[in-house]
Amino acid sequence: MERLNPSQEKAVKHFGKPLLVIAGAGSGKTKTLAHKVEFLIREKAIDPSRILAITFTNKASREIRERVKKVAGVELPWAGTFHSVALRLLKERGREVGLRPDFTLLSEEDRNKLIKRVAQLKNLNPDLLKAYMSHRIEDLKGPEDERLEMAFKEYLTVAREMNLLDFSLIMLYLLKLLRSRPSIREDFDFVLVDEFQDTNTVQYEVLRLIADKNVCVIGDPNQCIYEWRYARPDNILRFMEDFNPDVIKLEYNYRSRPHILYVANSILQASKAQWKELVPTLRPTRQGEEKPVVKRFEKPEEEALWIASKVKELLNHYKHSQIAILVRVGYITEAIERAFYSFKIPYKVVGAIRFFERAEIKDALSFIKLLINPYDRFSFERAVSVATRGVGEKSVELIVKLGKGNCLEGSRLALKELPQTKAMELYGLLKNLSLLKKGLEDYARSFEEFLERVGFWSYLEEEYKDGEERKENVRELIRYLRQKREEGYSLEEVFKEIDFLLEHEEEEGAVRIMTIHASKGLEFDVVFLPRLEEGILPHEKALESEEELEEELRLFYVAITRAKDLLFMSYTRDSKPSRFLSYIPKNLLDLSAFVKKKTT
Repeated sequence: MERLNPSQEKAVKHFGKPLLVIAGAGSGKTKTLAHKVEFLIREKAIDPSRILAITFTNKASREIRERVKKVAGVELPWAGTFHSVALRLLKERGREVGLRPDFTLLSEEDRNKLIKRVAQLKNLNPDLLKAYMSHRIEDLKGPEDERLEMAFKEYLTVAREMNLLDFSLIMLYLLKLLRSRPSIREDFDFVLVDEFQDTNTVQYEVLRLIADKNVCVIGDPNQCIYEWRYARPDNILRFMEDFNPDVIKLEYNYRSRPHILYVANSILQASKAQWKELVPTLRPTRQGEEKPVVKRFEKPEEEALWIASKVKELLNHYKHSQIAILVRVGYITEAIERAFYSFKIPYKVVGAIRFFERAEIKDALSFIKLLINPYDRFSFERAVSVATRGVGEKSVELIVKLGKGNCLEGSRLALKELPQTKAMELYGLLKNLSLLKKGLEDYARSFEEFLERVGFWSYLEEEYKDGEERKENVRELIRYLRQKREEGYSLEEVFKEIDFLLEHEEEEGAVRIMTIHASKGLEFDVVFLPRLEEGILPHEKALESEEELEEELRLFYVAITRAKDLLFMSYTRDSKPSRFLSYIPKNLLDLSAFVKKKTT
């Protein structure tokens, strides 16, 4: 084993009773988790295939698998996110709760379309229905409104008819499966959960049913910043009540210089949360005397220009990708982007549309998705709109009705029902899809030829002003498929990877600009926190709620603990400085910018 500190070693070797590990920011929890798995395999002779390791992100699950491979030399087949684990179990055993194994996943865009369609049918606000559905699924609340409940049930029915699940529903179906088949618990000898503070109610209930005494959860309630997505940091208190675990705190921080940690600790001391006694005091292991800097500016433009000039100076010592500007709200970036442009500083605003969520990529993949799942109406609608002329909404309704949800069968039957011009268009699409299906053994080549036959490149030129750029994106998709084919991936494995690809691709040579939420789990040598003002951080919507103010405070803590070497905090006279700044003792900060120059 690599060298572990006493708390890490204690957590690694703990066995025989539930364990709660409170891991402070930068305390080496991934390393600890990987060595825990190594200990279970080598010292407790547990088969790796009987260890369930659940993470919050795909990046984290990949890190765990790679770490375990490095330290223990074995693969960990059941390491993944809650959703990927749920998807696998439902593919294997979904029939037991009424699911067909060939179900596919709704993209977020198509889920929103379906919610909108159902809401309009029931004369409801789509946003209201979406919030109600989250309330029912993620938070497992009971029915509260008759009209919304009817719409929710209609959504479930329509999704089921199309053989589709969304990411929320796969958790709900997994819970249903575990309740009806509690013996699934016997498939695993040990359960580990990372980032436990980010679990929601349905995920906690899944854990409660799948875990026994051999369970270890790792998290830090002070880093829960997703309550707006129904994450429940008090699940840690529920875990303590339900499992009566031993508690170990990881307090040694290996990331940040001392004064950054002293500032972070002072923020946590201001917390009024129920779990305050569980808060670890971060202890530095690195050296350094630099204090976090606080500056005040008259206007946002002045602040942005100062940040740009400071970044330009720091680029003599740090890589672009190791400098980050973290913001609470997106509109703040506009002034900073303009300043970076004028200083000729390359930057990347993290959070742009992900590659596989781009319209042209979804349009292209809709044809293959339709072959995999002919009940997928959204993919059918995309395919028809791209590859046919005149086959509109009424024709689609007829096709779906004739095929009883099966869009390909309905299309064949509709050839006799539709006007000749529409029937010919539809016949051409079916013929090309048939050729595509025959060639799926070499899916990359067959797919490229298919796009040529259906006039996909012309469609992009006609449909979009930036058609050339979108064509290049689709060519990149073909290159991706070709690479996967050469690596031996089946088409099913390719789509599984697409469904769970990482949110952001790394890009060297650019300073990062991102929201604090997007920075969770990342670290940077240098961090700037601009516009620390009332109404921004804390956000104006949180000012009237003690609970929401607590989450804003945790968000500030997360932002501070992303910094390794240098931290710059600033605000403008556009508003009052954030109340959170007043929680930090002045002796921990570099306030030299506020010292009045003596006049002679």
